[in-house]
Amino acid sequence: MPRGGGWGLAVDIGGAFVKSAYWDGEGGIGPLPVIPATVLRDLDGRLLTGPEAVRLARTAPERAESMPLHTLTGGDGVLLGGEPVASADLVAALLTRVARDAWPGFGRSAPAELTMVVPARWGLAERQDLGRAVAAAGLPDPRWVPAPLAVASCWSARRAELPLDTPLAVCDAGATGLRVALVRHGRTGHVSLGEVASGGHDLDEALFGLVEGRATAVGPDAWRLLLDRQGPEGTRARALLREDLTGVRETLSASTGAALVVPGQDSEFLLRRAEFEEVVRRPLHRAAEMLRRLVSGHGAPYAVLLAGGAARTPLLSELLADAVGTGVPDLLPDPVNATVLGAARLGSTVAATEERPRKAPYIFAKDGDLFK
Repeated sequence: MPRGGGWGLAVDIGGAFVKSAYWDGEGGIGPLPVIPATVLRDLDGRLLTGPEAVRLARTAPERAESMPLHTLTGGDGVLLGGEPVASADLVAALLTRVARDAWPGFGRSAPAELTMVVPARWGLAERQDLGRAVAAAGLPDPRWVPAPLAVASCWSARRAELPLDTPLAVCDAGATGLRVALVRHGRTGHVSLGEVASGGHDLDEALFGLVEGRATAVGPDAWRLLLDRQGPEGTRARALLREDLTGVRETLSASTGAALVVPGQDSEFLLRRAEFEEVVRRPLHRAAEMLRRLVSGHGAPYAVLLAGGAARTPLLSELLADAVGTGVPDLLPDPVNATVLGAARLGSTVAATEERPRKAPYIFAKDGDLFK
């Protein structure tokens, strides 16, 4: 259980959403509500998070930052509403929101343990930047878990018979890109090939192009007005269209068709999965090629694990299967929360090991060796 009793928290700050999970020290592990990664500075200078920030950002995008983690590693801060805001404060606001939303289930107590999921290629400097945000949020010093190891931990939770060193390919299809890595069961070492533009935002952009082509064909003046209209109404209409496009994309993962209402158009558009797959085939093919390079350099994996918000895209599974020839990839039951559920499992196991020495399913290296 977490040191000194209490509960533990695992967090993964992604490009579009913040995922989190808990462990209670008694074997219980579960996901917490997913929140948007957007942070908005309101007129009183407060930093708002969650759905409230997204709603206000529709008409005041200059006051919002939708990818705080990227600003953390890319500079000292950002301008929100014309005022400078430190990147660490943006990330701290998200972490505070996650902990605050979880507290009621644990007697309004702070977590005793924290595990942070980080990108596979992050090193000491990036972890130190994130560590400052963790400290600003008043949370415990974190353990760091690379995302591919977290996904592998989630997948192997019910596979006790899996031999040590079994090679696993992890494909994490997040909002900002798709990352491919090779891990070995029970080890902290991993091989990462980086990221390709095959994430949810890239698929949404391809779908936007499809809608734009159809809108300009049937109502070019209305489409031009939508794109050029100034003021809060125009800004809000474009933001809502982008949100609806993401919903359509997700619907097309489960259905062969989905309707979209485009502001200014006389009738809704019916979008078919076949035409959607046609426009996203090129970006998804880049992901398959990356996996093919990984396999050609390191051998065929025992399984290909598919996680992330865009993981349910049927064409992605098809192309990845063709790339390795080992069958359909294993889509994790909860692909959005796979990283934090795996990280919570690792965190709870390591915490228990500190109190009652026993062999953990993963051997954690020292900080300086973790990313070698």
